[in-house]
Amino acid sequence: MRQLRKILRESLMAKIILYDLETSRTGVEGYGNRWDFKVVKFTKQSELMCYSWKESGEKNVHFVSRYDFKTYHDFVQSLRDLLHSADITIAHNGGSFDDKMANRFFVTEGIAPPKPRKTVDTKREAKRWFRFESNSLDDLGQFLGLGRKENIGYADLEDDFMSDKPSKKTVQLMKKYNNQDVRVLEEVYLKMRPYMASHPNLGDLTQIDGVCPKCLSDDLKLEGTHARRGGRVQSFSCRNCGGWCNDNSIVRPNGRKVNGV
Repeated sequence: MRQLRKILRESLMAKIILYDLETSRTGVEGYGNRWDFKVVKFTKQSELMCYSWKESGEKNVHFVSRYDFKTYHDFVQSLRDLLHSADITIAHNGGSFDDKMANRFFVTEGIAPPKPRKTVDTKREAKRWFRFESNSLDDLGQFLGLGRKENIGYADLEDDFMSDKPSKKTVQLMKKYNNQDVRVLEEVYLKMRPYMASHPNLGDLTQIDGVCPKCLSDDLKLEGTHARRGGRVQSFSCRNCGGWCNDNSIVRPNGRKVNGV
């Protein structure tokens, strides 16, 4: 019976995409100095250079470059198609940067927005549930013992990467840098996920009752009750991810048996 439930969960698994964008510098003209500068003219808009992504639970990280496509429009369209395919997207500082920059590239290229999806911003979650000395992805990876970003300054690669014929070395270094960001992102996300009370409910997305809303495991442990405004509810802890939930978050109103033991 448990094996059948596992097969069902996997067949209905929500598609969770972790991604990271790399964008070019904005060119400006103006007056002043490094610390006091007044912009009077934009000479070059920021563009999408490349992005890396992986599907949660899969091994491979995928690197997508502007040079993989005949036109810049097709390149941006590929990002839109990726986000369109996801039920949940995860990015570090996604709410302030990646998600908004993606929308900017779509609208400027005349591309329709992707379908509505749930989003998780790991930087925002780090600020909300913890108090680290820094909430940068590199520092969180170090603080949590999960690894760090590549020690490559991608800004130093930009001029060559954005040229008509970038060197193979530059492209490989950019790929190495971008892919590592996604690997660290996933590790940080999984480490912090049990604490994310606002995490999208995977049971709702897959329409499966009696599973952990954060990881879809049905290996739940009864942990007594706790009080809420509407009365006391049954508490469960997840033996798989360590997160907490209650019967209101794991059973729809018509209800099915909860397999907590």
